[in-house]
Amino acid sequence: MTLLTGFTAAPTWMRGQAWRRADSRVEELLSGAPIVDAVVLAEQAGFDAVFRPDALTLPIDTIREDPAHLGLDPVVQAAQLAAATHRIALIPTVSATFSEPYPVARQLVSLEHLAPGRIGWNVVTSRTGDGQFSVARLPDSAARWRRAEELIDAVESLRAGFPAAALRADRTDGTLVDPALVRPSDHAGEHFRVAGPLPLPGAVPEAGAAPRRLPLLIAGGGPAQALAGRRADAVFAAAVEPMAGRAQRSAIRDAAAAAGRADPPRLLPGLSLLLADTREQARELARTSAPAGAGRPPGGPHWTVIGTPEDAVASIAERARHGGLDGFIVFPIGWWRSVELVCGAVMPRLRELGLIASEPHPDPFTTRQETHE
Repeated sequence: MTLLTGFTAAPTWMRGQAWRRADSRVEELLSGAPIVDAVVLAEQAGFDAVFRPDALTLPIDTIREDPAHLGLDPVVQAAQLAAATHRIALIPTVSATFSEPYPVARQLVSLEHLAPGRIGWNVVTSRTGDGQFSVARLPDSAARWRRAEELIDAVESLRAGFPAAALRADRTDGTLVDPALVRPSDHAGEHFRVAGPLPLPGAVPEAGAAPRRLPLLIAGGGPAQALAGRRADAVFAAAVEPMAGRAQRSAIRDAAAAAGRADPPRLLPGLSLLLADTREQARELARTSAPAGAGRPPGGPHWTVIGTPEDAVASIAERARHGGLDGFIVFPIGWWRSVELVCGAVMPRLRELGLIASEPHPDPFTTRQETHE
């Protein structure tokens, strides 16, 4: 088994007090340029995908000293990254709790035109954010995940309603769009009513390929695992300890089997890496640049390695041997050097060990793709 590798599109190396370092580039944060440079390095290193987490609240009590909750909108940032990269898959986060299908579908299809074949989405339900929206957050987790599944269905219906083949642009007979191929969605469900179609066609698929559903990442446990088992290509998980990873991987495989799937979603734990050339240097950086908050380790709610690139490789290899993951999503922390060491030292060593593919997969997130009817 080779591991699927994801990289964050959040400025995690600036978090805590690390933004105060001279090399943090915190002054450029809202230009997006430091993220672009990090993701370009990740693409060159062979990462399969870049993942942009998101939150819908700004904790005023932390922003004086920590940039963790600052940043560009995930879809806007994905558009910037689409122009700067060539191969890596781009996975922005969408809150199903507050989003409506039409604008989500329009944004995602627009991204597909900017980066054909490289767009997926991470569907989450929100625990906060009520003050930002007029729509009420559903009171229980199971209901929020039912809304999420309906959002997925409605978005895919909108994507399918205006196929790429309908855009003919035939100058000879004067046909720009063949309206016979465009159909409304007319979705009417428990949570959404949307007519469609979108004002733009789907991206042109590869020659002879049928339109496909977007690669889907699900983040969360409990009711999220049931949805992931039915629909997702991968699951982003917080699994600090190896046993937690094994348990979550087993749970989503059981959910996939219950849904009649032979190809379960891949479990991708978050992996915070504070790397340096020596363990002593890494530990000192953890103490000064990425201090733990109240009750939280320096790496946050994720599996964390503080040490050298070889320490990171050994930790990944150990979890892979014991079936605790199908891949990982890396969050470099502490300083910019963590980004460089992840890309320049960890990834080549994993490749040497056969833990990641010698060449990145052209369609990394897809374990099950259904064609549109």
